[in-house]
Amino acid sequence: MGFIEYMTTSSSGSAGFGTLAWIFFLLQLMGVGAGAYFVYAHTERNPARHAFMRQLGIALLVLGGTGLLAAALRLVGVPVISQHLWLWILLLVDLATAGYITYYMRSVLPALEKAQAGKRVVRPAQARSIASEAAPATPRPVATTGRRDARRERKKKK
Repeated sequence: MGFIEYMTTSSSGSAGFGTLAWIFFLLQLMGVGAGAYFVYAHTERNPARHAFMRQLGIALLVLGGTGLLAAALRLVGVPVISQHLWLWILLLVDLATAGYITYYMRSVLPALEKAQAGKRVVRPAQARSIASEAAPATPRPVATTGRRDARRERKKKK
């Protein structure tokens, strides 16, 4: 049995996943979980790192979701997706992505973090508070009675 025949033969649907397929499936599942965390729950103070983590989360969601879809179709028994070729292609794409992420984190991201370190980012909530400070509010009228007197009046009404 040659290499081409091995890659293009379908694994039997009744046998299910082999050991490598289960490991790959679990890694894809963890990738989807990590991606969801980075997109929806992870916070960073540095804007460059925040943008990177968000993009990393989206990439993990897409790659993990594609792997989970391929695994689900393989479990269902779709003959074309059950070929060994697709598992290895997805694994190579995942490894290439991991290599690029490592390169980016070690080479590009530190320079971006240093460039952003000196800048102060104005968030929309801060921008609104700065705008409200620029236009002073109208002064409140001076109370005609004290707080104690007002409380006494409320108690008398009950």
